[in-house]
Amino acid sequence: MALSKPSSSAPSGKESFWTPGRVVLTLASVGLISALGISSCNSNEVATNNAPANRVTNAPGTNNAQPPAAVVSLPQGLRDTKLQTLDGESLKLSDFADKVVIVNLWATWCGPCRQEMPELVKISNEYKSRGLVVLGLATTYNERNDQAHVKEYVRTQNVPYKIIWDDGTLAAPLVQAVQGQSVIPQSFVISRDGRIVKHFTGFRPYSDPQLMRLAVEEALSDKG
Repeated sequence: MALSKPSSSAPSGKESFWTPGRVVLTLASVGLISALGISSCNSNEVATNNAPANRVTNAPGTNNAQPPAAVVSLPQGLRDTKLQTLDGESLKLSDFADKVVIVNLWATWCGPCRQEMPELVKISNEYKSRGLVVLGLATTYNERNDQAHVKEYVRTQNVPYKIIWDDGTLAAPLVQAVQGQSVIPQSFVISRDGRIVKHFTGFRPYSDPQLMRLAVEEALSDKG
């Protein structure tokens, strides 16, 4: 009697690591990391007069609201520095001495910045009548000196607040004041008397808008 042939369904001795279940789990993990961890962009070097720029070294997950160790008072000289908007208007932070100001450092190519901007528009519309001024801060080095591109982006997004076109004159001192890093976006909530009372680095859509509203409410309630 002839011997039967071995079954072809016998184990090969080495199974593939990428089973369907592991593929699904890996894709889900990558999606979660993308949603929660990547919320800031590397900025180009911040131009400074007296010190080299800080390069970006922060890791994902370190970009939630990060207030300075203590409230930081801006020098009067910085508040009185003349700045130019995209529309060629001249202004100073001290022009808004009776207002609470949010200065938002951003760039057109930064995904988290683009995600945050509609929230800033909402906050501006909600609190403008109560004394809030929102100022966008676009830098020449982050935008490769392409002012026309920034203007077009702001126009298509229907941004109602002023955008400062800055060569580092304002951006660098603000970041240095809170010992921050060269990342975008960054937002600075400034009280009526010129103190940075809250500093946000990066953007987390599920927490930062509410935290920023709370900071604005507190600053508006502070009569000095």
